[in-house]
Amino acid sequence: MGLLSRLISFWRADDSTQDELLWNSNLFSAESVSGVQVNQQTALNSTAVLACVTMLAEDFAKLTPSIYRIDPDTGARVPADDHPLYDLLYQPNDWQNWFEFAEMLMCSLLLRGNGYAVICRNGRGDPVKLVPVNADWVALWEAPDGEIFYRCTPNGLHMMAELRKEPFLIPAEDMFHLRGFSANGLLGASRIALAKEAIGLSLAHEQQASRWFGNKATLSGVLSTDQKLTADAAKRMAQDWKDAKGGLQNVGKIAVLEQGLKYMPIAMTANDIQYISSRTFQLQEVARIWRIPLHLLGDLTRSTNNNISQQSQEYVNFTLSAYTERWRWKMHQTFGLRPQKLFIDFDLSTLIRADETSLINNNARAITSSQMTSEEARIRLGMDPKPKLGKLLAPSNLSSPGSNATGAGADGGGRPEGTTDSELGK
Repeated sequence: MGLLSRLISFWRADDSTQDELLWNSNLFSAESVSGVQVNQQTALNSTAVLACVTMLAEDFAKLTPSIYRIDPDTGARVPADDHPLYDLLYQPNDWQNWFEFAEMLMCSLLLRGNGYAVICRNGRGDPVKLVPVNADWVALWEAPDGEIFYRCTPNGLHMMAELRKEPFLIPAEDMFHLRGFSANGLLGASRIALAKEAIGLSLAHEQQASRWFGNKATLSGVLSTDQKLTADAAKRMAQDWKDAKGGLQNVGKIAVLEQGLKYMPIAMTANDIQYISSRTFQLQEVARIWRIPLHLLGDLTRSTNNNISQQSQEYVNFTLSAYTERWRWKMHQTFGLRPQKLFIDFDLSTLIRADETSLINNNARAITSSQMTSEEARIRLGMDPKPKLGKLLAPSNLSSPGSNATGAGADGGGRPEGTTDSELGK
């Protein structure tokens, strides 16, 4: 089959007969009822959207993944430093480190429901480079036999140079495709398209407020008098009032009014108060889209010193962990790690690190309960390791089942009956 006829036989998964809001990969922009176009660029103009997306992207990028294998003798996990992914996860390509790479893919995933990176391989088929591609530049194609391909449209000379050796249609095994929640199993749903009304309304509120202040649509107060003033007199008095009360240098000064002038300040109307409340509600609406606790967005209305810590923990457990699992499963599938007895793990300690006092107390409890050595505790606190502290400790008043220890003293405490010091590894 020739190339042209083969391409004609393909069907694009973003065909107009599909539900555009759910899986149309060419849906660059959607117009909301408020009249605001919602796309990747305009959505990020909303401070709430910007805060949610950058927070999730940056927090996830902090979690550098590591690849391990299980030691069959000890059962301990050992870094698989001989696997191509070991270095690739540290620096996916020549111009990005892991933080920048993960941040870019997460932004695409959070906004458009899909994150893409082309897998460049060497002659042996090993991955040597991951080239991230914005979701707006990628289209998914289906072959008649059900095989999946991706068409990347390079944007810029750099992207064209990086993908020049890749085929017109990239096979699915050569594309790292992070898929968000999906209705068809092939493409993730675009959150900014599904929530275009909430985001559009947030943008409309900000634009309205900016125009309101830009056009000076409100007055701080009114000077009135029963006397008739000439145009020049009214202009002079207005300027005198501005000179007397305008600017920080005039705060607290007393104004002397002439010709029966009275100053009446203009209070905030009920509509103004309702407008401010609606902007606060839109912040909550946007936070719901990405399940971000409001206190992380600067809204402390319902936060206290007692529940902020719990809310922050819930953010890691219920929001961020969903993305670590999504990346973990996709890496296992794309790079075939399970048959190789390998697995990916993310270190969440960076985000769940407690204050210093709590961390020291937690370490102390872990040491006395034989869950951690003193050396491991020092490393956890950022100190240099001490090899002599690398043994697990156990309280002298504890004994293992079947031992003859009474727990009254250290002599023989916790020693099973009939064992010697050499058998205990002393």
